[in-house]
Amino acid sequence: MVRNRRIAVIYNPVAGFRQRGRLKRFLKHLRRLGHEVLLRRTEGPGDATLIARDLDADTVDAVVAAGGDGTINEVANGLIGRGIPLAIAPLGTANVLAFEIGLGLNLRRAADLPAQGVAVEIRPALADDRGFLLMVSAGPDARVVASVNSRLKRVIGKTAYVVAALREIARGRWQPIRVVVDGTPYEAGLVVVTHASHYAGPFVIAPETRLGDDSVTVVLLEGRKRRALLRYGLALLTSRVAGLRDATVLQAQSVRIDGPAGEPIQSDGDLIGAAPIDITLGTKTLHLLVPDAGRVIRPVSA
Repeated sequence: MVRNRRIAVIYNPVAGFRQRGRLKRFLKHLRRLGHEVLLRRTEGPGDATLIARDLDADTVDAVVAAGGDGTINEVANGLIGRGIPLAIAPLGTANVLAFEIGLGLNLRRAADLPAQGVAVEIRPALADDRGFLLMVSAGPDARVVASVNSRLKRVIGKTAYVVAALREIARGRWQPIRVVVDGTPYEAGLVVVTHASHYAGPFVIAPETRLGDDSVTVVLLEGRKRRALLRYGLALLTSRVAGLRDATVLQAQSVRIDGPAGEPIQSDGDLIGAAPIDITLGTKTLHLLVPDAGRVIRPVSA
C-alpha cells in the first residue's frame, strides 16, 4: 500500500499556456493519490533555490521541481547535501533530465515518483560553486541560450531556440573555445561538460555517461564553420555525435573552460555566466527519485 506523502511542489509561473494546463493535471494526479500538496511559486531567477533551501525535512517527505531543466537545477541547488528527496514534473522546453531518468513527458508517472520512485544518491557537479545535474557548455549552443528572447520563448517554446540557432548559424565561423581537461589543454568549436548521456531533449551525446558517475564526460567538437555545425546538428538528431571523426570524448575530474574571456556559458539550459569557469565533481549528495535506478547508476560488476 502506498503511504500518503507531504509533497512540496515548486513551480515556475513564467510558462506558456500549455504548460500551465499540464501543471494543473499533474497536481490533480498527486491529489488523487491522496498526497498532501504544498504549492510554492517562484517569483524570479534563483527563487526556487531559496524556497527549496527553506523547506524543513520534518514537514515535507519529498520535493517536486515542476518546470524545465533550469527550474529543476535551481531546486536541486537548494536540496544538495540535505537528504530531502527530489522528484520532477517535466514542464519545460527540452526536459533533458526527464529523458535521462527514463520518465519522458508522462505526468501520471511523474506523480507516482514521490511515493513509488527509487531513491538514488548522486553527486552533482559544480560550475564554480553552482551545482548542475546535466551539463555545462560553451560555444554555439551557449550563445544560442544567451540570445533567446525570453518573452518569445514563453509564447512559442522550442521554436524560440530555432530562431536563435538560425542567427548563430548565419555567423558562419567561430573562435575556438580553450579548455583544460585534468591539466591537458585543448581547443574546440563546441565544448560540452556533461554528467548525463542526453542533450537537448531525447537526444544522446554521451551514451556511456550516467548521473551517478564519479566523473564528468567532456565532449569536444573541433569544427568551427557553418558546415560543421550543421553536421553536428544532424548527428545529434540520430544520437551519433560521440562517434564523429572530429569528436573527442574524455572522462575527467576537473575541467576549466578558459576562454575566450567573456564567452557565454550555459548550464542545464540557462545562462550562468562567462568564461573562465572551473568545473569539478561535488562532494555533497542529492537524493533523486527515479523510475529506474539502472538509468542513473552504473551496474556493479560481479
